[in-house]
Parts: sequence; structure tokens; C-alpha cells
Amino acid sequence: MNEMSVSASVGRSFRLVDALAGYVFDGRSLKELADAVEQSPSTTLRDLQALSEVGIAERIPGRDRYWRLGPRLIRVAQAHQHEMTRMQQRLDEVVQRYSRIPN
Repeated sequence: MNEMSVSASVGRSFRLVDALAGYVFDGRSLKELADAVEQSPSTTLRDLQALSEVGIAERIPGRDRYWRLGPRLIRVAQAHQHEMTRMQQRLDEVVQRYSRIPN
């Protein structure tokens, strides 16, 4: 693969992740996703299968025609949220310390 095709593939993958966001329960069909990312269904399916191999996307059990975000990406998002909460707590502690009026 040359640099241009890798870059295009990565771009399509991110567009698919965006198109899947907010559809965790019902998912989206291949056609809906292909339309959303403006790619052919065959290219979209290939990209979804690649994302599925690494846990980023998955077919909905019992509804194989529908796709949703996979558990790996959800874990990444949760870890990011946890880190942001922890950083906010540290910032709040610093603000609290420097906001105290000396006796």
C-alpha cells in the first residue's frame, strides 16, 4: 500500500466511526453507512470488516445487517473520560488551594 491509500483508508475509517456514533443500540445498515460516508457498499463493508477485526465496530448479534461501535472503542472513550475527570479534579484542587484567603 502506498501512503495515499493508507491515508484514504484511515480517513474512511474515521468517517465510519463518526457515522456509527449514537447508534449503539439500533446500529446502522450497510447502505445507511455507505451513504453517510459517501462510499460504495463494497468499500464500506471492507472498511467495517477491518474495523471489526480490531474491535472498533461490530455487527449487532441477531441483526447481522446492522453495525455499531465495538467495545474496544467504547473502552477507549471511557478511559479518556476517566482521565479528563481526574485532571479536572487536580485542577480544582489547585484552584482551591490558591483561592483560599490567608489568615
